[in-house]
Amino acid sequence: MSDFTVMSFNLRYPARDGHPVEARLPVAAELITEAHPHLIGTQEGELDQLEKLIELLPDEYIWLGEGHSGGNAGEFTAVICDSSRFEVQAVDISWLSETPETVASESWGVSHARTLTTVDFTDLEAGRSLRLLNTHLDHKSERARLESAKIMAETIAEVDVPSIVTGDFNVATGAPVYEYFVSELGLTDTAAKVPGEDIGTFHRYKGPKAGAPRIDWILTTPGIETVATRIDTYSSGGTYPSDHFPVEATLRWSEVTGA
Repeated sequence: MSDFTVMSFNLRYPARDGHPVEARLPVAAELITEAHPHLIGTQEGELDQLEKLIELLPDEYIWLGEGHSGGNAGEFTAVICDSSRFEVQAVDISWLSETPETVASESWGVSHARTLTTVDFTDLEAGRSLRLLNTHLDHKSERARLESAKIMAETIAEVDVPSIVTGDFNVATGAPVYEYFVSELGLTDTAAKVPGEDIGTFHRYKGPKAGAPRIDWILTTPGIETVATRIDTYSSGGTYPSDHFPVEATLRWSEVTGA
């Protein structure tokens, strides 16, 4: 059936919070290696962190992205892919602002510059094309989240192939930006009907908690069906790889639409 797996994973930047990235990176690599997603939208990773993570992963994984301050500076919304399954056709880094092509640009009261990483892929097994949009929306400004979503809607509309959106959206399902994606644009929340959906994805290193908000989402356009979804609560020796749990979705090409 050519099923494939997508993950959204906030890696937590190298903060001085008592959870050093040096201890967390091997656990993150173990989680990814065990799950072996074909496409991963990451958030917050910095250059050194991403380079070391890739070194720990199987050889088929590559990463793409640019820091929010431009070039290699700042946090990335990097995309990691299994290059043995998906071939990269194009990569675009833009800023979620009134001037998306201006490096490090900010609008609408954001806490810092926010990037959108857009990658066009060919599924080498299925011979199908898709667009992946990965982002990390602002945690302060609701207006910024909504305006960013509108930019993403335009990016989805640019191509006549299915799209997948991954990200840390910094608000729970049901928030205005969620309703915009799901109700107005008609995107499918892959985890909407999953048992255990009420486990929060932002756990602050405290582990699973029922009833906590799910702020990390994988959304799809028509042309892609959800087979299964889970929130991955993997840890090793009491160490969590991040203060977020990644969301994983097993997806399948629909026969209805797409190229």
